[in-house]
Amino acid sequence: MSGLAGVAYKALIGVAAGAMMVGGAQAADLAVSEPIVAAEVTPNWDIAFGVAGVTDYRFRGITQTNNNPAIQGYAELQLFDWVYAGVWASSVSFPERRGLTDPAAEVDLYAGIRHTWDAFTLDVGGLYYWYPGEHKQFPGQKEIDYWELKALPSYSFGDFGSITGNIWWSSDFVNTGAEELYLSIVPKVNIPVASMPNLGFYISGEVGKQWVKKTDSGFNPPDYWTWNVGGGVTYKAMTVDVRYTDTNLSKNECYAFAGARSWCGSTVVGKIAFDTSLNKLK
Repeated sequence: MSGLAGVAYKALIGVAAGAMMVGGAQAADLAVSEPIVAAEVTPNWDIAFGVAGVTDYRFRGITQTNNNPAIQGYAELQLFDWVYAGVWASSVSFPERRGLTDPAAEVDLYAGIRHTWDAFTLDVGGLYYWYPGEHKQFPGQKEIDYWELKALPSYSFGDFGSITGNIWWSSDFVNTGAEELYLSIVPKVNIPVASMPNLGFYISGEVGKQWVKKTDSGFNPPDYWTWNVGGGVTYKAMTVDVRYTDTNLSKNECYAFAGARSWCGSTVVGKIAFDTSLNKLK
């Protein structure tokens, strides 16, 4: 083999060997590479629903069931982790006195925007309180259906707990023409128990104030404070909660505001609830 041919032959052998080495390296890399894991996809929609039983339905510290138990339930459509709309209902009992109607139930129709950014959640929307089956005591008596707007900012401290603010406003409280505002703060602390990992324990409370201006009839309801404190335990879809609730309304102020002297006093309220959604059932 001539000198030139020998050089060409050696160069060809070198290129082939290099190609074999490169090919071997690529095959080895493919053999040990991590498997591709598909990213978890958040569903575009869901329907949350639940049912609860309470020993007394208290709305901002005032009984809506004449100090008796109530059955409650809801269904809520959730879209794109932003938009929601739902209906919530409860049995009520308003004895017909001091101009109050006595509806068959309370049905809340609501909708809004709710989204979470890291630890912060904001819920903004509106709610319409509908009281079907109202019984009027005298001709021309108004029904008590009305609407409210809300803003609920919340901050989560990881597994430790959270704190939530409540801002509710209406220009027509209980269809009386009175402007009203309700502000409250709701802290919650989670209590981990290592020996019972399937159970979630917590304590929580609320302190709020209700302002109501003069009604169309000239009545000026008293402003008042309300508060509650209690705790509960969760297991899968079930929650059991017990809490103490009260207001600073005197019996005479309670009669003026709610139509009954015994509707605003202190009490202990128990609740058992079941909450889930369609996606959780899959």
